[in-house]
Amino acid sequence: MPTEVTQSLHFRTLLSGHTYLIADFYATWCPPCKQIAPIYNQLSTAHAAEGKFAFVKVNVDEAREIAAQYGIQAMTTFLLFKNGKQIEEIKGADPRKLKSAIESATADLKSTGSAVPKAEEKATSANAEKPAATKASNDDGLSMLERLMQKNKK
Repeated sequence: MPTEVTQSLHFRTLLSGHTYLIADFYATWCPPCKQIAPIYNQLSTAHAAEGKFAFVKVNVDEAREIAAQYGIQAMTTFLLFKNGKQIEEIKGADPRKLKSAIESATADLKSTGSAVPKAEEKATSANAEKPAATKASNDDGLSMLERLMQKNKK
């Protein structure tokens, strides 16, 4: 299932923590958004991979800052990122284009699969050297579950 993102920091954290990230910029009142949501969820279930491919949903009414940062003007809009840089934009609920973009990214990950784990190992060892900072507040944009998952990885 895609991760719902409402905070810029959370979006940036996911963006920098994955080789690929696809973001669905949607609105709850948008019929085409509702129409393509189950397809996006299915693609997420089939292709998401920790540290490699993240699927996120950004409600443009709740996360106006993120939507504005990427110039989102039409719903639904999908943005595909590789290594933190936007590489593709799909405007409208077009299942064929969406599936094609996701399958191309997955194929690229498989063809360069050996490079991704090394980057993850580097990030993990770099994080292991630093003491874990404990925060009592939720200003980092991460959900409680995501924080627990990160804590358990260490």
